[in-house]
Amino acid sequence: MMAFTPQFIEEMRQSLDRRRASKERILQSGGEQALSHSYKDIRRIDYALKRITEGQYGLCTQCGQPIKTDRLFLIPETPFCTDCAKSVGSH
Repeated sequence: MMAFTPQFIEEMRQSLDRRRASKERILQSGGEQALSHSYKDIRRIDYALKRITEGQYGLCTQCGQPIKTDRLFLIPETPFCTDCAKSVGSH
């Protein structure tokens, strides 16, 4: 099984922190831009941060296989590998 480096995990944690702060600002400001964001997005980010703390980040919560790094860079909060995301209808 592929192990993610501490540097990669820290980079993802920082990315998640930035995404969370950005989404909170957008939701608090309201308006049209807030319509495309939700508190579910923040919960997904919080769950990803929890998986980092627990040492489970980057592993698919459905099948347990490592999630490809390019997918994590695009959607750092994703709990699913590409195949499982298709089967559960999520990103």
